[in-house]
Amino acid sequence: MNEPPTKRRRPKRNLLNFTLAGLPEMRHFDSPEDRQAALWEISDEAGRPTRGGFWLAVLAILVAVISARFLAGWLLSYVSWPTLVEETLQLASLFIAFGLVIRWLHRSGAATELRQKLLARGVPVCMKCGYLLRGLDNTIGRCPECGREFDEDVRRILGGVQRNAE
Repeated sequence: MNEPPTKRRRPKRNLLNFTLAGLPEMRHFDSPEDRQAALWEISDEAGRPTRGGFWLAVLAILVAVISARFLAGWLLSYVSWPTLVEETLQLASLFIAFGLVIRWLHRSGAATELRQKLLARGVPVCMKCGYLLRGLDNTIGRCPECGREFDEDVRRILGGVQRNAE
């Protein structure tokens, strides 16, 4: 009997994967499914309007877009182009400012969030620099990359924490 070859499912494309693509923490997850679950958790937590950070992000976007509009208008006042070209350039500056601010806001706290998700999944990483500490001995006590002392979670994952019964 010939069985049809099993298709390997590719993880769904996600805007979060694209904007966080350069972060080394993205490679430390044990599977693409774990990484995707962590990304959705971060997205869900960050997108809640009840959090103060959400409204600060909205304010930052508004300030950047309005500033880009006025800056583009000021710069275009020094040239004499057709109105349609000037309006198109102003609109383009708004979209560029919006995209840059969204990317900056998205990446600013993502590394720390990803490190916390990795620790919660049992992957030892340094909370300061993101260095993968898997395979290291807990007696070292410090990250070999940046020198930060291991956090309690890292010590627990590496198996070197001895609980004192008091």
